[in-house]
Amino acid sequence: MRDIRFASYIAVVTLASVSFAMANEPTPPTLTMNQALTEAFARSPVLQARKAELEQAEGRLQTAKIFPFNPEVTVEAARREGPIETNTDRAFKVGQEIQIGGQRRRGTAQATAKLEASRAQLLREERLLAARVRAAFVEALRARELLEVERANTDLAGSLADVARKRFDSGEVAQMEVNLAQVQVGRAERELRRAEGAYEIARSLVAEVVGLDPSRPPELDGALERPSRTLPPLEELLAVAGENRADLDFFRRNIEAAQARIELSRRQRVPNLELEGFYGREEGTDRLLGGEVKIRIPLFNRNQGRIAEARAAHRQTLAENEATELQVRQEVAASLARYRASHAASLDLQQQVLGTFEENLELLQRSFEAGKTGWTEVL
Repeated sequence: MRDIRFASYIAVVTLASVSFAMANEPTPPTLTMNQALTEAFARSPVLQARKAELEQAEGRLQTAKIFPFNPEVTVEAARREGPIETNTDRAFKVGQEIQIGGQRRRGTAQATAKLEASRAQLLREERLLAARVRAAFVEALRARELLEVERANTDLAGSLADVARKRFDSGEVAQMEVNLAQVQVGRAERELRRAEGAYEIARSLVAEVVGLDPSRPPELDGALERPSRTLPPLEELLAVAGENRADLDFFRRNIEAAQARIELSRRQRVPNLELEGFYGREEGTDRLLGGEVKIRIPLFNRNQGRIAEARAAHRQTLAENEATELQVRQEVAASLARYRASHAASLDLQQQVLGTFEENLELLQRSFEAGKTGWTEVL
């Protein structure tokens, strides 16, 4: 008996704890479209990676602009021992390596093109993220609207079932009418549960894209709007895409960088010039002041490998750019076709179906309640 009481006590405490936790659980946040975009831009690890790449490109450009070689200072001392006396010779040298043939200018051009390519890539990722957020947000709004439709459908089925029972009680219809009504109520409730699940999934997808906790998806603040804009012809859209697509700009910048890399590799065949000035003194005797010029002879290494590599990279970038241009044309054409088809279907639905739907539904319900229409016609 004591064990039963203890178990009952534990169950009561557990239920109370669960109820308290549910009561104190924080409500999910509410997001508008603009708030979702702001959160996604601030939390996206992909954007953080692209921004880090941009900072690296800025650092490489800064390195390319700086003169690459520092002066070299050498201090020498030597002890000279002769048959008569011992002296100490001293020397001070300053050397400087100098690039010739425009290497630094070409290196700066390559780094600048790479920096612009990184900026284009960041812009591309921002646009893709914004598109994913908007698509997920609109899909969640659509799921919410469908949920409201299923709720209305469930209420309507329940109302008609009540009418069927009343008509059965008054002897106007057979039991089959009531059974059919109950079946329709069950179907409506099943579709309602599915709609509720679909809406929860859509909200969790919004949370995932934005960077929030999918286990606590946000509520959405907004409404579906049917766009009424008429898009321009395909060729005009293709021209706009060619000018504004960040991925195409990325490849254009990479082509510039590849061309600059080829020129830099060619210029690097010319060896750097090394200048050196020195001052020395032989103790007790002469002072020495002079200089020398050094240049390596490109007999074996004429930078052949890097030139070939740069040319291959240039061809690769050209091919990738051509493939991307074809992909952009396909995407624009397909998107325009989908938009036009969806817009036309929306207009047809609005004008031919939804315009008289509420009126027809009300008339049908009145006819059923008055006994002029059977449940088979209602279904």
